Amino acid sequence: MLEKIATKVIWKYLKKGNMSRCLRDILPSTNLTREQRESVADIVHDVVRWKRLYDLILDEEGSERTAENYVRLAVNGAQKNAHLYPFEYQCSCSDYVANLLKDQMAWAKYLNDKPPTTLCVNFNTSSTKEVVNALKKENLLAKLSKIETAVLTGSNARYSSVIKNRYAHVQDESSQLISCLTLSLGDSILDFCAGNGGKSLSMASMAHNKKRIHAYEINEKKRAVIKQRCTEYNAKTVVEEQQPTSMFDVVLVDAPCSGIGAARRNPDAKYVEGNNEFTKLQLKILKDAAKNVNSKGFILYSVCTITPEETDEVIKQFTKKKEFKVYNFKEFEYSEFLKQNKYGAFTAVPDGDLFFVSLLKKEKKNF
Repeated sequence: MLEKIATKVIWKYLKKGNMSRCLRDILPSTNLTREQRESVADIVHDVVRWKRLYDLILDEEGSERTAENYVRLAVNGAQKNAHLYPFEYQCSCSDYVANLLKDQMAWAKYLNDKPPTTLCVNFNTSSTKEVVNALKKENLLAKLSKIETAVLTGSNARYSSVIKNRYAHVQDESSQLISCLTLSLGDSILDFCAGNGGKSLSMASMAHNKKRIHAYEINEKKRAVIKQRCTEYNAKTVVEEQQPTSMFDVVLVDAPCSGIGAARRNPDAKYVEGNNEFTKLQLKILKDAAKNVNSKGFILYSVCTITPEETDEVIKQFTKKKEFKVYNFKEFEYSEFLKQNKYGAFTAVPDGDLFFVSLLKKEKKNF
């Protein structure tokens, strides 16, 4: 039965793309238990994660590229022999991504791993000890991270009392690292591309609601979600309806990106064929965000990707006018999890997504 439902999801994926949406469209209408849904999702993830390799294997077999055949390969663990194939098939990614990863073998392997589910403890309603004890009472994994708010667990924790009672929210370890870094830079913070508010929540938790945190998101529906979540999680965060005119010690720009660094959770990202879409948008967002930075304040730029166009090149272009200067992270509490280069750093959290972060200090007012 599970393979049949997974096949249905894959058929839709082959026609429409967007794995996550296909799962959301089909799984809720089934009568599966949570554990069974997770099993179906695992099969679907494996198909998408290894699709390019599976394409080659099916061609070698002389088999059609059907959903049934993809699911068969996933269930049989056909990827176990990936090391026998050329690099782009070992990684099972586009040629563009393979070229990015060819000198980063550790990243290439890592992006095909299955990630844990990570929770961010809400210190405004609970504590790490309470969250860990609650998870253990429900026979769920609870592993502490070096990031103070992070607890690693299994996917079923999404349905636990911890989440229902708003004692924690699901958030990747590296995202929590970025929230921690942002808080360390000042007492007034603007989360400029707040999305659904994950980093606003984690910053409010880490600060115990004792810092001035504002959130701005251009999408109206997402702003409504942020407001609701801040209320539910007792996060004292001001959600701005428009870009604010006030100034802040630090502006967090967690910009839209190609998402390759999050490919463990969203393997679709490994198949991008190039990056012409995001760079201009990222530069525009940085220039807009700069208007809210105090004299000698900071922008923290972050993207969950590894492409040079969205990382080094964006920062290189943005700092040309010398209004902002790149600073290093040497004195940051968790600097051990940052591999620095000239324009910023890549995160190296053991179980977190791959992010690029750049710390930009305002040198003079010219906006």
